[in-house]
Amino acid sequence: MHVRTLIGAAALVFAAGCLSERGKPPANKQVAAAGAPATTTKAPAPSGPPAMRAPANPGSSLCEQASLKLAPGSVVAQIDGVDIKLEDLGDQLVQAENKALRQYCGEVARVREAALENIVQQKVLTAAAEKAGKPINDYVQGRMEAAVPAPSDAEIEAFYSSRKSPDAPPLDQVRDQVVQAIKAEKSEEAFMGMLAELRATSAIDNRLPDVRPPALELAATHSPWLGSADAKVQVVEFSDFECPYCSRAADTLKQLKEKYADKPVQFVFRHFPLSFHPNARPAAEYAQCAHEQEKFWPLHDEIFAAQRELSTDKLKELATKVGLDTAKLDECLTRVGALVEADMKAAGEAGVGGTPSFYINGQNFDGNPSVAGLSEAIDAELARAKG
Repeated sequence: MHVRTLIGAAALVFAAGCLSERGKPPANKQVAAAGAPATTTKAPAPSGPPAMRAPANPGSSLCEQASLKLAPGSVVAQIDGVDIKLEDLGDQLVQAENKALRQYCGEVARVREAALENIVQQKVLTAAAEKAGKPINDYVQGRMEAAVPAPSDAEIEAFYSSRKSPDAPPLDQVRDQVVQAIKAEKSEEAFMGMLAELRATSAIDNRLPDVRPPALELAATHSPWLGSADAKVQVVEFSDFECPYCSRAADTLKQLKEKYADKPVQFVFRHFPLSFHPNARPAAEYAQCAHEQEKFWPLHDEIFAAQRELSTDKLKELATKVGLDTAKLDECLTRVGALVEADMKAAGEAGVGGTPSFYINGQNFDGNPSVAGLSEAIDAELARAKG
């Protein structure tokens, strides 16, 4: 049994995040006729000298060594006897290749780590179950049932109210799914806690080579942050103040900030207001101006609490509530748009396709953005930092 499989039961009520228009899957522009065989056109081989692969730089990462970049000056085609060189293809090719390489290396690292993690879980759980004299499924099920009691009516109501999507059916129609979602969330935390306990009694030496892409530098000098100034682990969140899933992520990060308050972990906030959230951009600008007055986090919390009514008047009211200097705020609002644009540009370069999006030590986090899921990734980076 794997506890994470329970999470899918909540899919009828809840979604994972707000997708940008860029993050949506592209529509198929052409559809082959039914039953028609696929055809391909083979391009003739160029008559010029073959393109040469660029040599790897000394000291480059394993990911960079996997690059298929062409050497400068490579002839990639001829047109009427005239050479077309790599440089003629433009800078956009370089950007596209870098993005493709990051995706490839990241996916290879992910599937390897996932496969190894499955074996580690199987081994430590099997050993614990044998020690307890139980089949592994019975052992895990018993631990989970003991750790996760049935939720109360008040807890069910609060969970549903805070996490329902705009088109979610009434609670009485999806009560069973909500109960299952609550149990799934708590079960995952309990499961991760159990695994951490079992790992602590096992000698696990991960020898997988690190093929992850080079870390991205994602924190900017204007970025609000909390935590350690000399952090070994940096968690960067791209967020949208009008995205309901970002509001829930804010609650998750609040718990993580408390959990890692005495650890070398830093939490960084960057803006990614989505185009179809009309109030998200103004909210981002107000919040960024609050940062100049060292009151970003109080306004951050107030904006998310009032997420469904973020008019300009409401933002002004919240700014006054947290004690912002009105004159300084008004002046800041005339120029802060450039900082929000810088965050959005950084998000685009990093490949952010929706909100909330997390990067841990410059690497995209694509796991479950729960307290348990993010804690697992943070703990792994802390362990990696220790060597």
